[in-house]
Amino acid sequence: DASVECGTSEHDSITLLAILLLLLWPFGSLALYTSLLAACYRPLQAKTANALTEATAFLHREYKRRWYWWEAVELARKLVLTGAVLLIPEERAFVRLVVATLVCVCYSVAIAIVRPYNRVEDDVLAVATSL
Repeated sequence: DASVECGTSEHDSITLLAILLLLLWPFGSLALYTSLLAACYRPLQAKTANALTEATAFLHREYKRRWYWWEAVELARKLVLTGAVLLIPEERAFVRLVVATLVCVCYSVAIAIVRPYNRVEDDVLAVATSL
């Protein structure tokens, strides 16, 4: 709202709300993914589909049953690369690059070792694109 002046109590309350929502989005989405996938554990392992596993299939259908939760790892990687790395001050841009590169390399190694995808082509593509 353009009518709100900086430094007023109304501005401070809007700023606080904005900060809370900025924190809620990444942590809330990761918590939501993780809790949905945790709730799907037994039906997925037993190979018995239910309404929840069908509704959340977009989170786990591309992965082997053992690695059904890998989408949460993928989301955490994206959040680190697009959010946490930016918390490093701009004056330390080289550190940002090093941290981001290390995250990408570690993730690529993890995919190469674990091979979480159902299709080998997806594993290879994931390794290649995360470098």
